[in-house]
Amino acid sequence: MDDVVTVPEARSNPRLRRFALRTLRVPLGKRVLALAIPDSRRWLREGRWVPDAERGAEPPYWVEIWPASLAVARLLVRKGELGGTQVLDLGCGLGVPGIAASSLGAEVTFADREPAALDFAQWNAACVLAGSRTSRRQQIDWSREDVVGCFDIVVLADVTYAHMHHSALRRQLARCLAPAGVVIHADPCRPEAGEFLDGLDPEYSSVACLRETCAGTRRIDVRLVVASRDPGALRPWKEVIERDRGARPLAPPFRGAQAPPRARGVVGAGDSSDGRAAKGRPEPAGP
Repeated sequence: MDDVVTVPEARSNPRLRRFALRTLRVPLGKRVLALAIPDSRRWLREGRWVPDAERGAEPPYWVEIWPASLAVARLLVRKGELGGTQVLDLGCGLGVPGIAASSLGAEVTFADREPAALDFAQWNAACVLAGSRTSRRQQIDWSREDVVGCFDIVVLADVTYAHMHHSALRRQLARCLAPAGVVIHADPCRPEAGEFLDGLDPEYSSVACLRETCAGTRRIDVRLVVASRDPGALRPWKEVIERDRGARPLAPPFRGAQAPPRARGVVGAGDSSDGRAAKGRPEPAGP
């Protein structure tokens, strides 16, 4: 996909051209995805999101590419072919994991409460698929509503950063994860996310690692956990992690599994004045 083509094509879409746009090149194994995404710094500076935040809404996290989403996308690429697999990218934001899964043959559903996030995720997935398949979307507030469908893979990329989300996410997994399905959870080793993982139903088994993830000019440790109620479903994922020379094994309990200081906190990109630091969310992947 060519940078010169991507942004002009995105500007032809009335739902995307409301935003200043830029192209992000995402290395995934031997290929590079070129994605049209919002110019988040410009959009945040414009401040149209501030009135909602002042009324208690979360800041617009969806406009950023987060390191955990890159780590999941790269794990999926290392896993390989996903033809026919039903994948849910829950709380997808810009949808990098779901876009990567689409490129591997999966049938992907993007779910988020922000319609603009879904617009970008589906548009970029359509560019990758080049008309061979289409993705689906569900615009829902998953803290109150239930996802529709049954999925072989549910991606939770950096969505467990607040305790108030945990019970709703467990409910979603109980309802929409196939009996032999897997959950792929990724986060930058925050205590809240560790508590979510340790609080999963005891029926779940898991394989896990710390994976240094390249995000722009930075390297950030991301905790990757693949969990399933069917231990047999974890075997191929365990093999993928064991073959990855950059993966450092982890074992539960996860609450105390902290990354070194260099992998947490502010790493030099982005402006935390939008409230991200107060919420405890990590820095985005940068330009």
